[in-house]
Amino acid sequence: MESATILVLVLCAGAVALLVWFEINSRRNEASKKQTASPAQSTFEPLQKETQSKPESEIEKRNAA
Repeated sequence: MESATILVLVLCAGAVALLVWFEINSRRNEASKKQTASPAQSTFEPLQKETQSKPESEIEKRNAA
């Protein structure tokens, strides 16, 4: 093999390895963001449901009276 061919193959392999590393790193970051976002959202959702249910119950009491 010529040295130019070997150089091109090495550069291509390096570029592919870099792209794979970027993809793996990106997926790790997305997964960690989802894990940190999930507990915050799950604790926030019941608060929203409670605040929505209180005015609804007050409206029902007014309609019943």
